[in-house]
Formats: sequence, structure tokens, C-alpha cells
Amino acid sequence: MTNETWGIILILYGIICAYILLLKPPFIWNMSKFKVMIKMMGQKGFTIFLAVWTLAALIGGIIVYNL
Repeated sequence: MTNETWGIILILYGIICAYILLLKPPFIWNMSKFKVMIKMMGQKGFTIFLAVWTLAALIGGIIVYNL
């Protein structure tokens, strides 16, 4: 796979993470994995974690795409 492909995949992943972060859809937010992570980190900690993960995916995708 080329850098452009990996970049696009990371950018799309970042967009999906942003969608989950901003809209908090119940069908995703109520999944057992999310509930466990919220229980471990707290609501605010998990939101920060997801925001950092979103930014990392978007920035990484842009960097990889432009290589």
C-alpha cells in the first residue's frame, strides 16, 4: 500500500473518531468496551483520550498522505 492509501485510511479513521466524540451515538457509546473504558478513566478522561486519539489519527494521516 502506498503512503497516500495509508494517509486516507488514517484520515477516515480520524473522521469516524471525531463523529463518535462529538455526537456520542448511543449505539456506540453503550458498547461494553466503551463502558469499561469510561468506568476506568471517568467520563472526562475518556473524552480527552478520544480527542487525543482523533487528533493523532487526523494529523498522522495528513503527514503520511503528504510524504
